[in-house]
Amino acid sequence: MQLERKRCRDGAGRVCRQILQKHSYMPLACLHIQSSLKASHIESPCSLQHLRYRLTSTNSAEQSEASFPLGSPKADSSEAITSSPVVHKKSADVDYLKLGKVTHSFLDMGFSPSQITDLFSLQPRLPPQIRLSVVSELLLLGLNTDSLLKALQKKPELLKMPANRLRDRADLLRKLGIQEEGLNHVAVHFPSIFTLPQKKIEALEHLLREKCLFTVEQVSKILQTCPDMLLEELSDVEYKFQFAYFRMGVKQREILNSGFFQASLTEIKNRVIFLERLGLYQTPDKKGQTLIVNPKLKGIIRASENDFVTRIACSTMEEYEIFKKLLVREEEQNWEKEEAMKIELLDLENDDEASDTE
Repeated sequence: MQLERKRCRDGAGRVCRQILQKHSYMPLACLHIQSSLKASHIESPCSLQHLRYRLTSTNSAEQSEASFPLGSPKADSSEAITSSPVVHKKSADVDYLKLGKVTHSFLDMGFSPSQITDLFSLQPRLPPQIRLSVVSELLLLGLNTDSLLKALQKKPELLKMPANRLRDRADLLRKLGIQEEGLNHVAVHFPSIFTLPQKKIEALEHLLREKCLFTVEQVSKILQTCPDMLLEELSDVEYKFQFAYFRMGVKQREILNSGFFQASLTEIKNRVIFLERLGLYQTPDKKGQTLIVNPKLKGIIRASENDFVTRIACSTMEEYEIFKKLLVREEEQNWEKEEAMKIELLDLENDDEASDTE
């Protein structure tokens, strides 16, 4: 009988050693999320085993810095934490009790366990209270948990923004006419806008009002329908406007109503120059008159490529494709000529300076 008990103990010892060797550590966040779920008695399709796997896979880079030994189910969590020298080293940086409370807060906000896992995998070194304040501020914009998580996955740097600065960016966008639905759209599709410096946003507003001569209402509508303009270079926005205003002879009202800023400038140029070469478009003179009736800008921009070629340009797709390739080559040659002229001018200036010194 004693011999059989000894064999059982030896066999159990080997199994335990194999388990500990295979699963030596797991992220700390998992421990607190698990304990929070048990304390809250929340039922979820995401099991604790699945949650442990998700956290381990998403935080593999941090595994060696924030982990604890996996012991028996009855082991005291505080003993497990202090027994790891790596965790003991990081104990000054993380308040484990606060992490558990923050996890409860995320659950109260409506996040599922799997969403919390994904959320903690973003910027894993970030203190939990800062993470909570940023998430709370984004929820106040009207985002649901799914949309908020998508925004943070696109731009994890948002989690490092101070909550008051995030609030200021939202207030500035509201002043420009981007209201709640628009803010949601910006947060989900263009979260980088919230990280822009305030001067960059104000500079674009000044450009549209002072140089492009749009009214306050028109600027508001432009930014509502095309918020990603805030991410473009100011020189590109100005050049795009000048192409419509001077080259095409189109005024502000038609530019706005056509959805001009939502379209690619490359595609607009291809279509307009193609029509010009076919004699179907003419830049108006100083009085706004032309010898032919130009197609409306809205029709040129919003038509599908096939409709544009067959219905507006009365041509074929083959001709249009050949034209686009030739136009690219033509623009490259023009750019090379301009660069050569710049070099010649610099050489002449250097020669003049050298002669003056002599």
